[in-house]
Amino acid sequence: MASIDQSLATEPGNFGNYLSGTSMGAILGAAPPPGLYFNNTMFYLPMGSGNGNTTCGPGCKTRFNGVGDSVTFTWGSGLKFLGGTYYPVANIVGYQASATTVPYPPGGGPLQSPIYGNTMNIMISNLTLTPLNFSWDLGSAWFVSAGLGFAAPIGTNYAGATLPDYWAVVPRAAISYLGNGWNFTVGARYDINMSSEGRTGAYQAIARNPATPLALASFLTGTANPGDGYTSGNTLYVDWTATKKFDKWEIGPVGAFRWQTNYDTPGGTNPATGAAWTCTQLTARGLPSCGKDIDVTVGLLIGYNFGPVDMKFIYSNVVYSKDSPGANTGSEFFLKTSFRLWAPDEPVKKPLITK
Repeated sequence: MASIDQSLATEPGNFGNYLSGTSMGAILGAAPPPGLYFNNTMFYLPMGSGNGNTTCGPGCKTRFNGVGDSVTFTWGSGLKFLGGTYYPVANIVGYQASATTVPYPPGGGPLQSPIYGNTMNIMISNLTLTPLNFSWDLGSAWFVSAGLGFAAPIGTNYAGATLPDYWAVVPRAAISYLGNGWNFTVGARYDINMSSEGRTGAYQAIARNPATPLALASFLTGTANPGDGYTSGNTLYVDWTATKKFDKWEIGPVGAFRWQTNYDTPGGTNPATGAAWTCTQLTARGLPSCGKDIDVTVGLLIGYNFGPVDMKFIYSNVVYSKDSPGANTGSEFFLKTSFRLWAPDEPVKKPLITK
């Protein structure tokens, strides 16, 4: 049971529909020129730690390694609506993560290594689409954007997977200043989460652990499953960038902030009450319970423009976290690559003098 203690303060045992900080370094307030654009963000989270809300004992912290790849497609349509430029966006992520509650010691005897009790997960995330997305040029190099999208639960959904099996409605907004080689950008998205079907997350991971007693496994896969109907608290994500270009180079600080604005609401049916579980009841029963996620990240971006391809490297560190993976040792590395896949043909210019 300890090996799956890797949850956020969303439904225990899932990482939510967005990795905080993924859009650091991006120009979020302005629409791109006409064409189809590809952005790839590879990230690595080495030997992080966190106090996820799947309690594994007093003072216990989850330790995990994770790599992933986030792919985003953006269509610069060039179309105008209410003075704004229309540019829809689609995003999907692949993850490989391992987690354990065993410390990472410099040495040790038998069974004193994190390779014991280590869980490996390979997953494809849910699809996030932003079909309504617009940007406005305010003049003087200022741009704002706003959009409305959703996360569709089409990703990995085997029992106990650490990805959500629920929908989310995702409004977003951003502002950018792009004058004199600067990129001052603040972008926000707000995930409004729907209820879970109870197929993924910590409850099902516990139920299918060979060490779990049969009675508890049956309990968690029946009508008492707290994950069935569990509604994760809505979450605000804010990613920011403050970089300056020097010829082809770009450098500057970046950061991210994640805040769960309301508490979770468990589902299932508590046999003792005949009603849905409460957070207090889950805690008293010794089951994974609720939390309220807060996470603050700061980092440094160094980028180089190779012409058709723009690359950026980001090192960041989680300086504060609560009810989420992350701690003062929560280093994160991002490598971002972006380029235009397709551009519309230039209109044929008629000769100035004809016969």
